[in-house]
Amino acid sequence: MKNKQWVWAFSGAIFGLMISAPAMADGEGLHIIQGGPSYFNIGLGAFNAAGVTPGPGYTNSTLPMINLEYQTGAKLFGIGAVYGLLANTNGGFMGYTGFYTDVAWDHWVLTPVLAMGGYHQGRGKYLDGTFQFRLELSLDYQFANQSRFGLKIAHISNAYIKESDPGEDEIMLNYSMPLSFGEH
Repeated sequence: MKNKQWVWAFSGAIFGLMISAPAMADGEGLHIIQGGPSYFNIGLGAFNAAGVTPGPGYTNSTLPMINLEYQTGAKLFGIGAVYGLLANTNGGFMGYTGFYTDVAWDHWVLTPVLAMGGYHQGRGKYLDGTFQFRLELSLDYQFANQSRFGLKIAHISNAYIKESDPGEDEIMLNYSMPLSFGEH
């Protein structure tokens, strides 16, 4: 599948999860977490994990990265706000804000994120512009103390609002710690 088709399929899946979140019924099995603690997330992993060509004059390398993210505990219809920052070892970074929801089943939590923000390339990947969209999907195991640990994948794209859309994919280990305790 071409990069553009993959981006639209991934975007549609994230958007669909977020829109259908309030419609899912609480009860046994799969449910939307309506409230609870705010979370501070730390992700460590690979920037440009898929190795997509970065553009003229830049190396096509996968770089170590860190992702710091704050998710609000307050939600409206199961959807909360998210604020984040990521940085790679070649001076590239992105600040972003957007929306998220938590879909839980037993001790597992699936968290889609739809965000937008500003990207600075540094000596890293060329993404054809500062304004970018960010899509994330994490699957975490939630422990009894409400902390979570799991795997996160993410994609940065300008959604073809520029002439080209090189895109960038990430994979990382994610740890989420609750900042306040509430009901879930």
